[in-house]
Amino acid sequence: MHAAYRCQHSGACCQAGWDVDVESHVVEAVTSGRVISLSAAGVPFVPRRDETGRMSLARTADGWCGFRNDHRCSLQRAGGEAMLPSACRHFPRLVLRDGRGMLLALSHFCPTAAAMLFDERPLTIVETGPPLAPAEPIEGLDARDALPPLVRPGMLADIEGYAAWEETVVREFTEAPSAARALERIAAATESVRGWTPAHGALAADVAGAFTAARGEPFDDDLSEAFGIIREVTGPHPLLHVEDGFLDAWRALDGGAAPMLRRPVANYMAACAFGNWTAYRGQGLRTVVAWLRGCYDVLRVQLVRQARSAGSLDVTGLTEAFRMADFILVHNVPSIEFGRAAVVFEQSASAAQAGGS
Repeated sequence: MHAAYRCQHSGACCQAGWDVDVESHVVEAVTSGRVISLSAAGVPFVPRRDETGRMSLARTADGWCGFRNDHRCSLQRAGGEAMLPSACRHFPRLVLRDGRGMLLALSHFCPTAAAMLFDERPLTIVETGPPLAPAEPIEGLDARDALPPLVRPGMLADIEGYAAWEETVVREFTEAPSAARALERIAAATESVRGWTPAHGALAADVAGAFTAARGEPFDDDLSEAFGIIREVTGPHPLLHVEDGFLDAWRALDGGAAPMLRRPVANYMAACAFGNWTAYRGQGLRTVVAWLRGCYDVLRVQLVRQARSAGSLDVTGLTEAFRMADFILVHNVPSIEFGRAAVVFEQSASAAQAGGS
């Protein structure tokens, strides 16, 4: 669904609330006059607030990047893609590099990427290249020299076996009648996979058998412990505030809007699973399952927020819910801290169940 991505210049990334580091060659090119800004008024760069001496893009009074001009970046217009700060050049791409190669997904904070979640075609993992795949140097999580993900504490997967688990999880989300049902089966199958040892044979075969036999416990739709950890490591944020009556509102929304929600939510959850960094941040597959449940809960909170704000949920509100969910999950959650805090899921079987507590 992401393979056809092309920037549509929505400008969402130009008005995001984060600092954008500027590499020294960009600063030098602008300050020396080799690249002339077409729109930045006053000072084009400002020191970062962390006192590291690095520079960030200056912003206008209403929050726009000072280099945005008529829905286009004047830095890119004047100096080409090479003149973009690295963060701008990569957005909205999410990159994991490991023994499988480069796995590429998108942040749905980008409205163009969020719109792709409504694709009804069968979801497959495909080879891609430019312009979706950026030119080197490529930023992201580089795990090429790391050990494979853990099945459980003390037991490494092999990269083929982990790939089989991840690909099966992606398929579960798109084939199950709902994300909740998929999470049930994923949690149950993963508990079986956690018992694997090399003496059992190939991990990939064990994964296939576990998902074939998985039934899953009934889904508890209360917000999970993983959602609580996401709030804890992110810190206070209005998008993570849970309003009174959330569960009743969610159940009403899930019942009334289920046909509209099913496929885009399935695509969103599949995207959360594909090439996710949590496998390399945590201590086992339970942590990845917990992360997926946390992603689902963050999305549900945004869906209820949008439905309450507008009085009902339409495609516009659904798209905005995806955008705000990824604003939190991709751009605010420190993945290392989540992985450390989520060690509790590897210690307790009850904490790892899809329903949480």
